[in-house]
Amino acid sequence: MRIIRKIDNKTLQLAVICVVLFTVMAFIRPKFTSSANIYSMMMQIGTSGLFAVCIAIVYLSRGIDLSIISIANLVGIICGVIFRTALNESSSDAEVTGVILLCVLIGIFIGMLCGFINGLLIAELGIFPILVTLATQNIFMGISMIITQGRAETDIPKSLIQFADSSILSIGDFRGIPIILLLFLAIYVSLSVIVHKTPFGFKLQWHGSNSRVSFFNAIDNKRVIYTTYILSGAVAAVGGLIITGRTGSAKADYGGNAVFQALLTCVLAGISPLGGRGKVYNLILSLMALQFLSTGFNMLRISPLIRDSLYGFLLVFSIIMEYLIEKRRVNMLNKKTMLTERMTASRYTRS
Repeated sequence: MRIIRKIDNKTLQLAVICVVLFTVMAFIRPKFTSSANIYSMMMQIGTSGLFAVCIAIVYLSRGIDLSIISIANLVGIICGVIFRTALNESSSDAEVTGVILLCVLIGIFIGMLCGFINGLLIAELGIFPILVTLATQNIFMGISMIITQGRAETDIPKSLIQFADSSILSIGDFRGIPIILLLFLAIYVSLSVIVHKTPFGFKLQWHGSNSRVSFFNAIDNKRVIYTTYILSGAVAAVGGLIITGRTGSAKADYGGNAVFQALLTCVLAGISPLGGRGKVYNLILSLMALQFLSTGFNMLRISPLIRDSLYGFLLVFSIIMEYLIEKRRVNMLNKKTMLTERMTASRYTRS
């Protein structure tokens, strides 16, 4: 009973939505529950979930990061260039493994560097996050285009492709749990702990709620901004490495809708774009609901134009609802404050 009481309304709503969507899609298309389709959905959740994590952490700081997919593509392209120049058909397994590990380190460093640049422009120059990340999105994409001349990097080691497609606990026809999903869950759980159980998480939420109040409470707002965008860049880099392994290539314009889907996922999860509020653990339910919807639409052969329009409507509707809920919460707090002041004033008058 105590566990049920701690579950918030948003979690219950998302859980019900997931059950309803899964049941409806399974009834309309029995193949929806096939082992191959479930495995495919888990793979997609593992990939899209990483970008949702990036957006979630910057949302909590009352910011936004539109550059995450460009960071991911830049990381994939640079790693692709390293693979092409450092490896050949005669390379041993040990050499391939060493180069892959080196690329992982370089890729994460590049992601953190890109996040640092975003944080620098936002924290030091005071430019709005949406303008900064929109600009760096195009800058990082431009660098990728210059490196590849618009072509795709396809010299990806087979071992990396096999790792991205590997799984554990396979039984019979069921391929098991994808490694990509487990990697996402590890990052997702770590972020949940950081946000809700560590001093940095509390500072992040304080800063997102009211940066002036956090400043007067001795919170280093600039450091919070730097850390937030560096974390976002690092996770985006991991996403870029995974995409490179899954697709066997790296291209500058991959994943055009990835940022939009990440924004929608976070808003549906109740992570407020107004900053400071939201439970990161709701992300997994939001990802599942959208994945059930997306896969169902594919099976029903619904036009991509209709799907994009529906997703846009969901995003606008969710933001409006979030605004109304926040406005109601502020009004209630103001009423309580006024009532307390009146009661205090009446006590002093009587005395």
